Amino acid sequence: MKFTLYCLLVILITITPMVSAVHNEEKGPEKFGRYVFKEQDIDAATKACDAGEKPGPEFVPTVRDKEPNLALLKDAKAEASSLLGGWCPQRHCTEYLNDGFYNNCRSWIIGAVPGWAQIDIGEVANVNRIIFGSDHSQGFTDRMAADFDILVATKIADANSEANTWENVYTHKGAPISKTTEITFDDVEARWLRIHIRKNADARIDEIEIYGGNDPFAVEPTDKLTTVWGQIKINN
Repeated sequence: MKFTLYCLLVILITITPMVSAVHNEEKGPEKFGRYVFKEQDIDAATKACDAGEKPGPEFVPTVRDKEPNLALLKDAKAEASSLLGGWCPQRHCTEYLNDGFYNNCRSWIIGAVPGWAQIDIGEVANVNRIIFGSDHSQGFTDRMAADFDILVATKIADANSEANTWENVYTHKGAPISKTTEITFDDVEARWLRIHIRKNADARIDEIEIYGGNDPFAVEPTDKLTTVWGQIKINN
């Protein structure tokens, strides 16, 4: 009898898909000075996750290098021009662009190109870098963005990425973005930050992080419009 129960347990363990994290990022603080972040309930995220036997949800930092992640502010909102159908809520929802969890089952996938994903921070802030990737765990290495612009706006998030309310702060036409990657650019004021994808059908973004210093809300909004070119580096 004991042997039979042991065999059944082994079989169940063998055939049950495992949802696991591979980087083991720690949960960040819920507050950073005047900045209050979204709740990160990893148990609920893991329960809802259809990981496909790949790594499950992992924490995205609320604070990185002593700077608040503006995309994870309590009132920050994710929006997108389209969404790959048939998966949400198990995977690939628009709200997963800034839900506080990395990896494929907590990612967004574009439905039609050209198109875009954006974060409404909620108010104007100083911004000078973003971080995103296709799949933080690298359990999947497909569906990468390689041809895109980073745009910002302070007053109107026009659906048309070519509208003059948008400012282009970075253009990328090169190596596909697979790993979690940091892109930096000159300080700029923004309420909305958009990644406009031109050609990469079914491109995936597992999380957008936005940073602009240790107190990015301490800015004076202006009407200055410039185009600057960024620097890119990959976080190992």
